[in-house]
This record gives sequence, C-alpha cells and structure tokens, in this order.
Amino acid sequence: MKFALPWFLLAAAVVPVLALLLHGWSERRAQKRLRSLISPRLKEQLLRSVDFGKRWHKAIVLACGLAVLLVAVARPQFGFKPMEVERSSVDFIVALDLSRSMLAEDVETKPRMEAAKEGLNALLDRIGSDRAGLIAFAGDAFLAAPVTQDHEAVKRNLAALTTDSIAKQGSDMAKAIELAVKTFENGKYETKALVIVTDGEELQGDAIVAARAASQKGLSIFTVGVGTSIGARIPTKKDGSGMARFSKNEFGNEVVTRLNERMLQQLAASGKGFYEPLGKDGTGLVNTWRRGLEPMAKGTQTKQSKDMEEYFQWPLALALLLFLAEMLVSDRRNQVKPSRA
Repeated sequence: MKFALPWFLLAAAVVPVLALLLHGWSERRAQKRLRSLISPRLKEQLLRSVDFGKRWHKAIVLACGLAVLLVAVARPQFGFKPMEVERSSVDFIVALDLSRSMLAEDVETKPRMEAAKEGLNALLDRIGSDRAGLIAFAGDAFLAAPVTQDHEAVKRNLAALTTDSIAKQGSDMAKAIELAVKTFENGKYETKALVIVTDGEELQGDAIVAARAASQKGLSIFTVGVGTSIGARIPTKKDGSGMARFSKNEFGNEVVTRLNERMLQQLAASGKGFYEPLGKDGTGLVNTWRRGLEPMAKGTQTKQSKDMEEYFQWPLALALLLFLAEMLVSDRRNQVKPSRA
C-alpha cells in the first residue's frame, strides 16, 4: 500500500483535531454569551430541547468524515493494474542482394541497387516502432545491422553497402535465409520475418529448400523483385574513352540480367509469404510491410501496467456516508408527551 499524495495523511491527522477544538471553542463562546444575556432560570427553559451531547456526536462524525476525505485525497494505491495492450511492433530483417547483377540499370533508368536502397529508406521512414535489421548477401552473407528500432543506424549501414562489400560474388539467397534464422534464434523477438530484396538470379545454393526449413522454425519470408523481365546489361567499368563496358560471358557475348519473378514467387510461397515487385519509389516494400509484416503484430496481450491500482473510491464513499449521517442526526432532545390522566 502506498499513497500518491502522502502529505495529505498529515492533514488527515491534524484537520479533524482542529475541527473538534474549534467546535469546543465555539460552544464555550456561545455559552458565555448566553450567560451574559439571559438569566439562569430563563436559560434553562430556552435550552431545554438542546442536547449538547448529540452536538458533540455530530462534531465527531464530521471530523471523522473530514479525516476519511483527506485519506481519499491522498489517493491510496495498491498493486499494479493489468491492462490489455495491442502489440504495435513487428521484428523483421531485410536481406539486400549485393551481386553485380544489381548494377543493371533497368529500374526507372537507375541501377537496381540504387532503386532498392531508395525503397528501403522509404520503408524505414514508415515503420514507426517496428524493429528492423539488415543482411547483405551475394556469394556469402553477413549481418550489416542488428534488429533495432534505431532506423537511422540501419540507414547509415545501408548507405555504406556496395557490390564490393562482399568479396565472394554470386547470389546465394540460401545463406541469407540461414543467417536470418540464426539471428532470430539468438534473441527474443515478438515476430520473425525476412524480406529478400533481389532480382532473383540465384547462381548458387538452394533457396527453396532453405525457405521451407526456415518456415518450419517460424520464419516468414517475403520477396521483393528488383528489375524488369526485359533485363539490362551489367556494367563493369568505363574504359579510357569514358565509354561504359559491360560484363561478357565465356563466349564473349554481353550478359543480360533479367528479373526472375517466378523464382521469387516460389521462394515466397515456400516461406509462407508473398511476392511484390519493387515498383515506383519502393512501393513494393511499403506494400509488403503493410500487407504482410504489419498484420503480424495485431492482437492483444495482458501486461502489468507501471501505474498502481487506485483505491480512493472507498474512503471517498465512506466520507460521503459520514457527512450524510452528520446531517441526519438531530441535536434536539426527544420530547416525551405527557400522558392523559
């Protein structure tokens, strides 16, 4: 038991005593004035119906009411009140493809990597209290940012990623999925979701098998496709004349990389999620969060509030009853009617 305003307890001890002293002083003063104004014989006749004992009873009841009222004002509290709260956050990781095919410029005349980063920044600006992490992958995978509510830190790590951030080239989505599973297993998270942002050109690994295994461990997988089905060439570096050069295969032909939507749809289905194209200004990522991630946080749970349960109602009700009793109690003597002879 504690009190929110404990100094009113001192008032609860002092005010009733002062009220009774004031009542006694008032009674003595009234008696003194009566003695100076009327004779003793007349005084006895005039005050015959007044019961001074009942007056003191009324004063005591009033003083008790004041004491209990001040206890109510002190706000007695006991225990923590349970409350139903709606989970408003979700924990997820974004896996960004850093393979060289992400340099192809077929997303609004900009490289796939740049479009994906812009979409991820737009997503991080929208997710509120959700916790997000970042995995970078190509032929290997590493955790670029842990799952956190510090979205600005995730943005800084995202900006530093390039296709040269991973020495081993290729596109091994299975390693990104396995790293996400391991990351979630090493912490306490409300939800487990992975969003893979890639063009879907898997050159190694078996992402479908990894997605099914991850799904059995409670990880939901969503895919966001970057690029177009028409495809584009993969730039390497400019030659001495400033002209762009493009990657070639072993036959000397320029490599054209295309968005593999079918692969990404199968991968999302294996992870019990869905596929979205990146779209203009990263709308696919925002749609994935709104349709897939945000609903995962819905539901209520009972938690102990930091606020204590208030019990001022009980002393307040008792104070009102005492005040009512004080008003109803008469300070007059019971008149006995003389019986007829």
